[in-house]
Amino acid sequence: MSSKQFPIDHDIVLPALKALVRNNPNLNLNVHEKVVYLKPSGKKVTLLSGGGSGHEPTHAGFVGDGLLDAAVSGSVFASPSTKQIQAGLKAIKNPHGTLVIVKNYTGDVIHFGLAAERVRASSDGAAGGVEVVVVDDDVSVGRAKGGKVGRRGLAGTVLVHKASGAAAAQGKDLSAVAKVAQAIADNTVTIAASLDHCNVPGRPFETNLTENEIEIGMGIHNEPGVKKVSPIPTVPDLVKSLLPYLISKKDKDRAFVDFGASDEVVLLINNLGGLSNLELSYITDVALEQLEQEHGFKIVRVITGTFTTAMNGAGFSITLLNASLASKAANADVVELIDAPVNAPAWTPAQLTSEAKVLASSGKLNATPPEEQVPAKSANSGIKVDLEQFKLLLKNGLEEVKKQEPKITHYDTLAGDGDCGETLVAGANGVEQFFAKAKVSPDAVDLFIDLAEIVEDSMGGTSGGLYSIFLNALAHSIKKHSGKASSLDVALFADTLPVALQSLYKYTRARPGDRTLIDALAPFVETLSKTKDFKAAVESADKGAESTRNLEANFGRASYVAKEEFEKEGGIPDPGAIGLAAILKGILAKY
Repeated sequence: MSSKQFPIDHDIVLPALKALVRNNPNLNLNVHEKVVYLKPSGKKVTLLSGGGSGHEPTHAGFVGDGLLDAAVSGSVFASPSTKQIQAGLKAIKNPHGTLVIVKNYTGDVIHFGLAAERVRASSDGAAGGVEVVVVDDDVSVGRAKGGKVGRRGLAGTVLVHKASGAAAAQGKDLSAVAKVAQAIADNTVTIAASLDHCNVPGRPFETNLTENEIEIGMGIHNEPGVKKVSPIPTVPDLVKSLLPYLISKKDKDRAFVDFGASDEVVLLINNLGGLSNLELSYITDVALEQLEQEHGFKIVRVITGTFTTAMNGAGFSITLLNASLASKAANADVVELIDAPVNAPAWTPAQLTSEAKVLASSGKLNATPPEEQVPAKSANSGIKVDLEQFKLLLKNGLEEVKKQEPKITHYDTLAGDGDCGETLVAGANGVEQFFAKAKVSPDAVDLFIDLAEIVEDSMGGTSGGLYSIFLNALAHSIKKHSGKASSLDVALFADTLPVALQSLYKYTRARPGDRTLIDALAPFVETLSKTKDFKAAVESADKGAESTRNLEANFGRASYVAKEEFEKEGGIPDPGAIGLAAILKGILAKY
């Protein structure tokens, strides 16, 4: 996680709110008081929430039909003033009343509570009344530590927004809407974990965590958590350590919500701001697997996304809502309320069809079964390979590229996306597993077709595709010699390689001199084709790979890297070319 930030010497909250409303013209903005709101229809209870900024999209991103009617924004990590909140209440005043939803932080509770009391006491008052619900779903702060202050409000607040917003949209009165909100708040628990503290615009970055340390229970304002953990655990291990905070009945200090075996549960995985969507989805799958398979939970809805952040916090939170208990307390189906349609910028879950709702409640994955694998017919080319010798040579080549992986990765980190070494190792592992488990055909055509498929499946990406095309083309080239040769020797191998290279050229414009693996492959093919000397061909490949130190990239991600970056290192060779040369040199060592 980077601690760098753009220089900011002024408040960015108002500009951000302006941008939100420009992006969503159905919203309105009170510029002076920083209130985003919908014009009230006068036909339903309205909902207001808010707090300090820095938690976007909470809260302004959830203003929309079926969710909040207004959100009030304070400065970063600072509660809005009572005056701001009163302006928000005035903007959505209606004859049916207003529900105020507040995260449990002292400043927020005081200011939102005071604003509600002032509206109640004013001469015109709030025609339909004002109710306040405080959300305190954080379980890292136990009963003893929370004391009179209580627990903090975290991502579970979003579920309170969603369910109570849907209840209001259905026309329920203020008492019923507040009952739904309180039921969700009372039956929701959240725990967070983060790799580091977040950056606050305009302030120096500060942290008390080391490079190999994470914090469990960190708050959304950089508040300390319940414990630090080192070394940094894997995601499965981390999730395994977090779940007891949420569900353990033995921890009397934190057993805030009871989860029974038959209870329906909603799972919310929230991004604290700094994780990629890919990482967040992985965390979701891990949490689902452990909850369902290890703890027997009945997860009826899964919600994953960026909802309540701590600026760019490099972490996530897990929220569990006991929908069964909440539905009973609310006298309403809270899952149905969560499913209800909305039109708010930040509510990302898709609208579910009736069929999808049934599937989601069943806990089953809507997955297509794998296609039946039909064994490919043997080419019966009549051209055999000495399998033991072939395996020995290729395995040595693969071991060599594994040894060179750190160097290859270093080069690719400087000149590309840093995955070339790992990709080559993945391909090597795939081939080795194939040799160890599969019944390998001694037919040369079958062998290279199989290798092409293994390489494509295990490597993926551009390099996997290039290797697979070349190997398939090589198999086709060898097949043309069926009936003319009985074994694959160096001479036949040398004769078939140029055809495979020309086939590869149909699918890539890369040629020698373009700083790609072609700079190693082409010299190898050309030299072996001319001389039938394997050692000389490998030396040509190695020389070609090393020549890429002084070449400018024309293909791949390296082509976007400034020439000056290559020169800083005294010349960086193409990692793909270096990887291929390593394989060939490993083969040569046992040749």
